[in-house]
Amino acid sequence: MKWYEKIDDSSPIISCRLRLARNFKIYPFLCKLERDQAKEMIENVKEAILPRSSNFTFTSIPEKTRVERSKLLEHHKISLDVARTSRPCALISSVDDHIHILLNEEDHIRIQSIAPGRDIESVYKMANYTDDLIEETLEYAFHENYGYLTSCPSNTGTGMRASFMLHLPLLEEQKSRMEELTRSLASLGMTVRGIHGENSSSQGSIFQVSNQITLGKPEEELLKSLEKTVDQLVQAELDLIESKLEDDKSEFEDTIYRAYGTLKYAKKISLTEARKLLSTLRMGIISGIFTEEIKTPIYKIMMNIDFGSLRTNFTDMDYLDIDPSRAAYIRENL
Repeated sequence: MKWYEKIDDSSPIISCRLRLARNFKIYPFLCKLERDQAKEMIENVKEAILPRSSNFTFTSIPEKTRVERSKLLEHHKISLDVARTSRPCALISSVDDHIHILLNEEDHIRIQSIAPGRDIESVYKMANYTDDLIEETLEYAFHENYGYLTSCPSNTGTGMRASFMLHLPLLEEQKSRMEELTRSLASLGMTVRGIHGENSSSQGSIFQVSNQITLGKPEEELLKSLEKTVDQLVQAELDLIESKLEDDKSEFEDTIYRAYGTLKYAKKISLTEARKLLSTLRMGIISGIFTEEIKTPIYKIMMNIDFGSLRTNFTDMDYLDIDPSRAAYIRENL
C-alpha cells in the first residue's frame, strides 16, 4: 500500500519525510560533472541497489514524457529542476513509495523517505537503511571535520533535511501571525515552505516545515527540535479551529458543507478552487463537524488533480480543458 493511502485526515499533520544529500568521492560535483560521468554514476548506484533488493524499481527521467514527469513532480518524487532538465538523471523508488533516490539533482544522490503522520523515527530508519546500502559499495565525499560534502554549503554536515507536511488553513488566514511564526522559526533554525518546497506556494494551505541547520548538531537533536516546532504549530491551528467552533459553529458548518456540495456535484472545477475547497473540507474533518464517509484521503485527492496525474487517469482528456476531468475525479473519490 502506498504511503498516501494511509493518511489520517483528522490531523493537521499529513506526513513526515527525511532527505539525505550525498555525493561520491570519485566524481566532481554536479556543476562540473560531464554527461558520461553522470551516466556512469547512475549505473553504479543502480548496480549497488537493484541486484541486492527486489524492493526497488528504476526510472530514467529523460525517457519519460512531459505528462509522466509532471505526475512524478506532483507526487513529490522528483524536483521541479529534474522535471525540466535534459541532463542524465534517474529515480530509484521502493515499491511502496516510502523511499525515493533521486540521482543527479543538486547533488549526486538525494535519498528521501516518507511516511504518513508523525512517525519521523521510522522515516529516519528507512533513509539510513538506504544510505548504508549504497555506502557498502560506493564511497561518499566526507570530511572528518565538516561531515558529508554537498553542492550547497547549507546542506554540509549531516546532509539531512527532515520535514513535516502540515495542513494549516486557519493559520494561513492570519497572515500577520503566520509571518511572525515564520520569522520566529527561522531564528530557531527552522524554515516554512510551500507544498513543493523551496520557492513554491502553499496550495490548499499545505506547508512544509523543516530544519535549516545541518552542521554542528547530532541528527537526533535536530529531529527532536523539529517535532517540538511541529507540535506548537499544530496546537496553534487546533486552537483556532476551537475558536471558530465557539464563535459561530453554524456559519463554520455551513462553509464546510458548501465546500463538500460543490466538490461532490461540480461538473467543472479549476485547480485553485478545488484545492481551496478540499482544504476547507479537510478542516471540517479535523474539527469534527464533517462526519460523512470519504472514499479517498483528502490529501491523496489533492495530489491527483493536477495536470500529470489527471492526464494519466483520463487518457482522452482535452488538453485545453482539464476542469471537467478534475471534477469527475473528485466526484468519484469523495
